[in-house]
Amino acid sequence: MVTLFDDLPDLSLIEIFSYLSCADALWCFNNLNIRLTRLLIERGFYNHVNLSSMRYHRFKKFLSLLRFNEIESLIIDCYSSPLQLRCWPYLPNLRILKVKGVRDFIDVFNFAQQHSTTLTHLGVESSEYFETVSIVRNNLILAVISIECMEK
Repeated sequence: MVTLFDDLPDLSLIEIFSYLSCADALWCFNNLNIRLTRLLIERGFYNHVNLSSMRYHRFKKFLSLLRFNEIESLIIDCYSSPLQLRCWPYLPNLRILKVKGVRDFIDVFNFAQQHSTTLTHLGVESSEYFETVSIVRNNLILAVISIECMEK
């Protein structure tokens, strides 16, 4: 007896998804059929987007797969793609942003300012020359920036 991919039960598909990164799951299964798209939505792949290892060329193609109105948390890596932060449109439900490998804090500030009404947590890891920067919002964004050279 032959089993087709579409014949697999939802729990088997969810198990397959658990081995994939957010980017890989969306890249492979987005809009293949209604059932797979529904499972991706239910599992939060459109809500919690981690693009920390995605290069710029793939990132540009990947943007068209995302549902910007549904994104609640976003992780990007400026080491992998320095221009990622500048390419995003307004994300109306963004609550958590983590940016790794930051070299230009102005881009992070502008992005955070654009999303200041919804953003509750902002984590910034600077480039290898700086220590981690942490910004958290309580009604207003409170910036506590501690930058020191890592030469110790």
